Amino acid sequence: MLICQWSDSKQIHSIQRLSSQLTLPDTAVVPVFSWGKYQGVLKHVLASLKYEHQAELGFWLGCQLGQCWQLSLSKAIPQSIYRQRPIVIPIPLHIQKLKQRGYNQAALIAKGFCRVTGLPLIEDGLIRIKATDAMYRLGVKARQANVTGTFQLGQNLPQQGRPLLLIDDIYTTGSTAKAAAVPLMQAGYTIMGIASIAQAGLSSLPIASAESDPDRQILDLHPSL
Repeated sequence: MLICQWSDSKQIHSIQRLSSQLTLPDTAVVPVFSWGKYQGVLKHVLASLKYEHQAELGFWLGCQLGQCWQLSLSKAIPQSIYRQRPIVIPIPLHIQKLKQRGYNQAALIAKGFCRVTGLPLIEDGLIRIKATDAMYRLGVKARQANVTGTFQLGQNLPQQGRPLLLIDDIYTTGSTAKAAAVPLMQAGYTIMGIASIAQAGLSSLPIASAESDPDRQILDLHPSL
C-alpha cells in the first residue's frame, strides 16, 4: 500500500499512482490527498477516535498526515501547489453531534496537520447547519441528497484570493467535501484540494516501504491493537 497518495488530474508522480479526484460543482477537478486506505488497523483507529472518545488520536493522526504531505512536497507535489500556501478548513460537525462527541475529529486532525506543515488553520471557517443521517449505508445519490444544503460560511474567513484545503477524517465518495465546497465557492473562494486520513475505495497500490505503512506505524506505537 502506498501511503502518500496525491492524485493530480494532470500528473502522476514517481511515488504514487493515480487514486482519485473530486469534481466540484463548477466542474473544476481537484486532487485528493490521503495518508492511507480505509481498512485494517487504520480503520480501527479512526473508529476509536470517533466512537470511543479517544480524542488524543486526532492530533497524532493529523501529524502523520502532515508528515506525509511534507514528504510529498519534496517528491510528488508540484512546487506551484506548495507556493499557494492554502488555508486549512476542517469539515465541521453539526452542533448536536459536537455536543454528543465532545470534539470534532476533523478539527483535531487539522490541528496536527497544521502543526507539522505550518499552514494556517481556520477551525470555524464552515458551519454545519443540518444534521445528516449516517452515511456508511447510503449509496452515492443518497449521500449527495443527504448532505445537500448542509454547510454555510463560518467565521474569520480571509478575503478571497488564498486557496483553501478541506480536511476530513475519511474520504469516500466526495459527497461531503463537495457539499462543503459549495458555499465557499459561491462566496468566491478556490478549493485547491481535499486531504483526509483515510480514503475508501482505492484500488490496490504498491507498498512504498514498510516504514511508510500506516498500519505498521500504528502497531509499532500501539502493539495491543
